[in-house]
Amino acid sequence: MKTIYLWVSDKGWTPFQYNELSELAAEFEACNIKLGYGCELGDWCKLGYGCKLGYGCKLGDGCELGDWCKLGYGCKLGDWCKLGDGCELGDGCDVPKSLFISASYHAVSYWGEDAIQIGCKRYTISEWQKHFRKIGEAEGYSTEQIGEYKGYIDLIATMHKTWKVEKAKDK
Repeated sequence: MKTIYLWVSDKGWTPFQYNELSELAAEFEACNIKLGYGCELGDWCKLGYGCKLGYGCKLGDGCELGDWCKLGYGCKLGDWCKLGDGCELGDGCDVPKSLFISASYHAVSYWGEDAIQIGCKRYTISEWQKHFRKIGEAEGYSTEQIGEYKGYIDLIATMHKTWKVEKAKDK
């Protein structure tokens, strides 16, 4: 038996136990969650409201998806992966490593691709490096917060040089 956590209004993260995902059809419908055929979820996963997972997606143990996340067909996420609200990953994406930072203002998400998501803003790493100050000011960040987030962007840029995400079709 596995356990999955779904966000339930007025209750927060609520555990549901199951043997087959089909047993949770009513709960998924109530949370506006759509799972494609052949999806596999590891134990202790958390799915936010409105998540959509394409056919054949595989999530490792403890994965957490924010509200309105969309995963393409055949996506694979490693254990304990966390993706923020509104995150989208394309077909065949294999994310063995990821990073989620609960920072001072907005969450920072990186999943191995040449992209960083801060809050609901998603840009390439080089775009963040060039425009972090302008974006931060437009979002109301303090000078200290802009410096904090620059540090996260630089950290991810360094990590990106050593991490590799493979597309299914490239294998």
